[in-house]
Amino acid sequence: MSTTPSGFAELLRRHRRAAQLTLEQLAGTSGVSLRALSDMERGRSTGPQHRTVVALADALALREDDREQLIDLARSGRLRDHWTRPTGLCELPRSVDDFTGRAAELAWADDVMHAGDAPGAAGVALITGAAGLGKTTLAVHTAHVLRPSFPDGVFFVDLYGMSPRPLTADDALMQLLRALGTTERHLPHDTLERASVHRSLLRERRVLLVLDNAGSEEQIRPLLPADGRSRARARDEPAAAGRTAGCTPAESGPVAAGGSGGAADRDSGQTGIFRRRIGCW
Repeated sequence: MSTTPSGFAELLRRHRRAAQLTLEQLAGTSGVSLRALSDMERGRSTGPQHRTVVALADALALREDDREQLIDLARSGRLRDHWTRPTGLCELPRSVDDFTGRAAELAWADDVMHAGDAPGAAGVALITGAAGLGKTTLAVHTAHVLRPSFPDGVFFVDLYGMSPRPLTADDALMQLLRALGTTERHLPHDTLERASVHRSLLRERRVLLVLDNAGSEEQIRPLLPADGRSRARARDEPAAAGRTAGCTPAESGPVAAGGSGGAADRDSGQTGIFRRRIGCW
């Protein structure tokens, strides 16, 4: 190129137009979602992941110097996002030091979180059970154990599902979008638009969401990753059992010494959602 574009968005747009491709055509050729491409060209996503940029460069058949320039601008955008991202948002609580037992649940969660990508949906682990059984403790401890597998972040949101004023999906999306680095001026005003941007961000990253104290399906469904490499763990209350995320309840027995009872079901109505009901210690 004869001139240096001001940023990744402009450069990507120039290359796409030079190749005489529409956004839809580039999405189809590269395998990058139309939503993600649109966010990149509008400057909402200034530092897409390396594998995404490589896929775009391949689809555009870029020369080596143009390819390196596109990759370098994306890398600079990721670094800029990292250093300007607010810290302490949706921070995972500390795990208890003397956590013991629940070996079966820990193994189950590890299997779900590391399972291969299911077509059309990301892995979602749903923990249910009576109050006081340590569901939050289990979810937080497992998230700490799994943290190394999610280099783009582990985020915790308390949905206050059983409180008089539960956190709305819209407010939860606001928290997560800020934690994921979305600036105030790029925060959509509409809930559906926020959910769309949220899914787009998760699709490009490997993130673990811990959604605690869910009271209903309406609270958590907009927060779940749609596909890609991100994962979610949700913990619901008994009042929400049987309806959260459309999962089928799985009964369980008491926990044996040094382990746990319980059963895991894959939701027959939604690909990639797994549910486990934990029993007594």
